[in-house]
Amino acid sequence: MSGPRVTAIDTTVVDLPIRRTHRFSGHGIDHQSYLVVRLRTDAGHTGVGEGVSPGGPWWSGESVEGEQQMIEHYLAPALIGRSCLDLHGAAAAMDKVAYGNDFAKAALETALLDAAGQALGVPAYVLLGGAAARERIPVRWALSAVGVAEVAQEAAERIAEGHRALKLKMGALPLEEDLRRVARLIDKIGDGVDYLVDPNGAWDFRTAAAAVHELEAAGVGTVEQPLARSDLAGMAALGRRATALRLMADESVCRPGDAIAAVAARACDAVSVKPGKAGGPLRAVRVAAVAAAAGLSCYGGTALETSIGTAAAAHVYACLPELPLGCELVGPLLLAGDLTTEPVRYRDGDLLVPAGPGLGVQVDWDQVARYARRPS
Repeated sequence: MSGPRVTAIDTTVVDLPIRRTHRFSGHGIDHQSYLVVRLRTDAGHTGVGEGVSPGGPWWSGESVEGEQQMIEHYLAPALIGRSCLDLHGAAAAMDKVAYGNDFAKAALETALLDAAGQALGVPAYVLLGGAAARERIPVRWALSAVGVAEVAQEAAERIAEGHRALKLKMGALPLEEDLRRVARLIDKIGDGVDYLVDPNGAWDFRTAAAAVHELEAAGVGTVEQPLARSDLAGMAALGRRATALRLMADESVCRPGDAIAAVAARACDAVSVKPGKAGGPLRAVRVAAVAAAAGLSCYGGTALETSIGTAAAAHVYACLPELPLGCELVGPLLLAGDLTTEPVRYRDGDLLVPAGPGLGVQVDWDQVARYARRPS
């Protein structure tokens, strides 16, 4: 395929501080690590991508350090000399040299997409799905898992800024204590808010089954990944017990094949779509297409990206025909630093989709150097 050809790819690991501790079901983090990928073409374009492992390799098995080695030694050599416009061919070339490693592949595909958009003078969403279905995306705010009073205060501040959907982490406490904590929070925050809870797959079936009706009674609308990622049968059985509660698959649905399996098992009502876990923006769009064809709702998930990864995900979510649950792209709002000359923009609780060529953001390489990890 003709078009600008890839001439060089380099990577940098960076560590960015977070404004307040962000907790998952099993641990909390006060910083997030990223792999910045820079791709150059013979026409002078520079595309950027971002590898991330949310909170470390516990989620996907990948780490940013491993992503760097995989890209530099295996994936990047497979792309040198290829046209940056041949996105599908590049994905096939990466799959040929390495199985899995989806977050690493997503970082490279994002850099290709950015360079291709610049070469053609169009936003990335045009290359992914045509005209954007939306120019702004409602953002669900992910709350901290500290004390009830502090979380309620944070929720009040975000609601005042326009957020009308909130996410609460669960799974770190015994069930009864966890349920009381969520009920107290919802009572303090109030009605008129769409509540989602996420145990990150920490519950067994008995625990999740005991929680379903309590969460429904408390006012929770969605439970994200209550069971282990492999337990599609358990998710389906849990869904049959719920009357109003929506079950969302996250870890259970990464690539398009996972979405097909989840649909066949009737394992969920919604799917969290993420470019990183899908292996890149192209496959993320396909995951959403499978889910939508089966009548499942789509949600724009997050891996706590910087403005680089947030822009890439926003382009994916912008071109989806339906995105009824909005997104969770809160990374730039949580981080105490960023890597672009101007961060992605938010307004009244919505993320504004960047409109410039490629990703529509400009990397501040001085900031990359500032936060780059020093040799130990």
